Amino acid sequence: MNDNSVETLKNKMDKIKNKKVSFNILPITNNDKETVKNSLRQYFFRDEPISASIGLLEEKESVIQFENFCIDLLQFGVSFMAVSTETGEMMGATLNSTACRGDKIKQYSDKNNNRSIKYNELMIFLDKAGRDTDFFGQYPNIDRIMKLEIITVNEAYRGQGVCKALVNKSKELALELGYQMIGVDCSSNFTAMAVERFGFQCIYSFPYSDYVNKQGEVVFKTQPPHEYFKTHVLLL
Repeated sequence: MNDNSVETLKNKMDKIKNKKVSFNILPITNNDKETVKNSLRQYFFRDEPISASIGLLEEKESVIQFENFCIDLLQFGVSFMAVSTETGEMMGATLNSTACRGDKIKQYSDKNNNRSIKYNELMIFLDKAGRDTDFFGQYPNIDRIMKLEIITVNEAYRGQGVCKALVNKSKELALELGYQMIGVDCSSNFTAMAVERFGFQCIYSFPYSDYVNKQGEVVFKTQPPHEYFKTHVLLL
């Protein structure tokens, strides 16, 4: 992106931030894949604290693999996006999955090392967090959950209530489909603060500074205020 493009984007964001933007929350379909990919590359991969700390965007293969992971979530059919009523632009999205007690636990990391280094580091950590959290172990009376895997809001539209609307729509669908709980992993302090405002409770917190490699080096040197990986839940 050249200097003129950066300046144009900055001017656009400044104008939007000074204006209330109306939007609709719509289901994400297969036709929206490229739109979702573009938004992830432009905002989520850049701003998500773990990805940023390991320079995931600098490794092309890692970006492609993380993109594929995110897009694969659409197969669950429970993801949503916020779309501007004026321009039709996607303002943000939540990519969701579902799980039932007894389902085979999916391991994201690749034991055969067939994945790129940075992406696999990320997935190994998510595997650990999933095992530590153990939703069904902590909640023996819960049999069906919806997981908000990725929540992203385009920078220009932050502070417009987009995140809250996406979470509320997911909650509405979860209730309609008979899910008993919503879970969300928060790698960002901002996301954790947001879902706590929406009534979610933190059930897992792990400091990034405690996650080290075999050499004792901290793997994810995240920037303040992103000091903890947290998991929150909302009982329905």
